[in-house]
Amino acid sequence: MRIFLRLSFFVGLALSSFGSFAQSNSLFAPFDCRKHAEYFVEVAVVETPVIDSSSLIMIEPELVLEVDTINGWREWTYAENFTYGKDRGTLSMITDLSALHPYFRDRILTLIAKCKEQGIELAVVESYRTHAKQSEYKNMGRKYTSSKAGRSKHQYGLAVDLVPIVDSVAVWDNTALWRKIGVTGEKLGLRWGGRWRKPYDPGHFEWSSGLTSTQLTAGYFPPVPKQNEMYPCLDEDLKLLRKYWKEWETSQSSITRK
Repeated sequence: MRIFLRLSFFVGLALSSFGSFAQSNSLFAPFDCRKHAEYFVEVAVVETPVIDSSSLIMIEPELVLEVDTINGWREWTYAENFTYGKDRGTLSMITDLSALHPYFRDRILTLIAKCKEQGIELAVVESYRTHAKQSEYKNMGRKYTSSKAGRSKHQYGLAVDLVPIVDSVAVWDNTALWRKIGVTGEKLGLRWGGRWRKPYDPGHFEWSSGLTSTQLTAGYFPPVPKQNEMYPCLDEDLKLLRKYWKEWETSQSSITRK
């Protein structure tokens, strides 16, 4: 029996388990190294199974799932203010991990899985953050951020905010629990906001491999270990991500102008 699956940019995250995080079976499959067309939407194609009468072996049809490169950004999950018990402003928070840089996304998936092995459930509070959302936080005061728009790793898909969930409630003030989560993330090569003093931000994890905000603003991304082996389509993936980020920027900026 043969089944071929081509996982799309969004469908892959929903279908893949936390048990494996290589690009080969996650959001950005190695065989998806085609130039992204300006617009295409291909629905799943399921043909009638063919019976080989000589061997009586069922040959499964091919299932093809493709991606809408124009409106796919609209499928990203998001949360509204106070979803996790805190005032996070009026603009929606993007919570979709597919909005992150592919390598960093896989580090976070691994962190979530390793914490789950320890009995810790993590929720994604915010992944990619628009300039408009960053400006909203800046205007809310230093307890939210001291970074203006364009100076946060969130604007480059290289930062995420998480929170542990205990009995269906977000727990922000359990220092011992945060330390377990933070140390687990640091072992994966992530920078943990729980080490910071101002602001102390234990739910924050980022990865930039030493690149400064100035370099990120200039369009640079950190080098990825084993890129050719694990992320052969990285350039195409980042190009599509930038396109989706721009769409979210336009959408949220238009809200702030109203």
